[in-house]
Amino acid sequence: MKKLLSIAATSALLATAANADFMRVEGAVGAWQTSPEGTIKYAGNSSFDVVDNAGFDASTNMYVWVYLKHPVPILPNLRLEYADTGFDGKVTDLTWDGENYANVNNTLSLKQYDAVLYYNILDNTFWSTIDLGLDVKFIDGNYNLKESSATAIAVDEDFDIVMPMAYLRGRVQIPVTNIGIEAIARGVSYSDNTVVDAQIKLDYTMDFIPVVQPGLEIGYRYQQIKLDAGSIGMDADLDTTFSGVYGGLMVRF
Repeated sequence: MKKLLSIAATSALLATAANADFMRVEGAVGAWQTSPEGTIKYAGNSSFDVVDNAGFDASTNMYVWVYLKHPVPILPNLRLEYADTGFDGKVTDLTWDGENYANVNNTLSLKQYDAVLYYNILDNTFWSTIDLGLDVKFIDGNYNLKESSATAIAVDEDFDIVMPMAYLRGRVQIPVTNIGIEAIARGVSYSDNTVVDAQIKLDYTMDFIPVVQPGLEIGYRYQQIKLDAGSIGMDADLDTTFSGVYGGLMVRF
């Protein structure tokens, strides 16, 4: 009986190892329906709400991600991401830097670039994967404001931020199906700055096509971006969250 159990356990481990990916390229492109919340505050002036005062509403934003897994254990794997997060609003009045503006068109843009270096802690072991690493997030931000009757932009505030964050990814492949459940969490907090980026998704891979396997993903993503003007060298504080469902087309090599 012990021999049978040992053989069964060995067979399960060998099957799991056979399912591990020694080399893989995977990516996706899709849309993220993003709802904003929070405040923006210029220098020592009163903060204003991005929904109630700035008029920002939910918007559909594009995202792209791709990762490369390789068979060299000592070198980290690589994941790259891009999200074009932007919002437009129209309001009758808005105060910025002590100036009052009427019939305002204003825009907040946060282009996000992520480079993740990670290691596989578990690699499809008993249908489970765990990745641990470092995510360096670069945010190319801009806030501008223009009165609808004016030709020139009254406020044009640029800010660039680089934030190193801890990265954790967990995935479970449902046995005997092409369905996977995946969660990603990353974040950093220091001084008055906090960036949190978390998501959970369900995906389906069409493995009946050899070599290149298309798929679908749908999930929910939440971000908190809280940045203090004094510590990152810009004139405005952000205390914002962005969240909503997303879906996209995947491809796996």
